[in-house]
Amino acid sequence: MLYIDRSEHPNGHKVLILYKAANYLNIKSLLDLTCQTVVDMIKGKTPEEIRKTFNIKNNFTPEEEEEVRRETAWAFE
Repeated sequence: MLYIDRSEHPNGHKVLILYKAANYLNIKSLLDLTCQTVVDMIKGKTPEEIRKTFNIKNNFTPEEEEEVRRETAWAFE
């Protein structure tokens, strides 16, 4: 059985590389596994924590980010 040790990939970079490879090679079981791993890695985290985990740059200005938060307040409850 395959599994991904998330402690080995704290920033998520290798998991995303593996996801892309599984998608390109059309390996459904590995694609399912990597998708679930990403879900588990972001579950319960704030947007800031998710950005840090996957090294995602925030392209929003503080004003734009506040507007998005107001428009999607239901997601933060």
